[in-house]
Amino acid sequence: MYNNLVSKRVIGYTVVGLVVVAVLILIRFLVINGYSNKVTSVLPSVQVTPSASPQSEKGTGTVASTKISLVVTSPQDGSTLDSTNVTVKGKTTPDADVFVNDQSGKADVNGNFSISIGLDEGANQIVVSANDSLGNATEQDLNVTVTSFQ
Repeated sequence: MYNNLVSKRVIGYTVVGLVVVAVLILIRFLVINGYSNKVTSVLPSVQVTPSASPQSEKGTGTVASTKISLVVTSPQDGSTLDSTNVTVKGKTTPDADVFVNDQSGKADVNGNFSISIGLDEGANQIVVSANDSLGNATEQDLNVTVTSFQ
């Protein structure tokens, strides 16, 4: 009876060990083949192209990449606002996904977008990014100041 109990434990530990090894092999296979990148993320993805040299036109809010453009028309970089609620407007590739800080939206068929966000009093950074259906992306940072309400 004691030998029977010991042999059942050995078999149980062996099975658990084989399952753990199989899971580790499966995880390694998925990581090596890139399947771990297939998860859906709520954060914007940005494709970095080493040969791309983004050019900026001061005052217009334009940043060009090799495949996708982004023009923020409102608010202007460096502007002073009198409200903590602001609508970020601009133009990019038609039907692109657009992200402004923690808010997301979609450009219309003409590439126009309008996304409302909340800001704090004082200095604020607004990060605007756009991704098209081909995985091309661009990003632009704006700095604005919200005046005090005293």
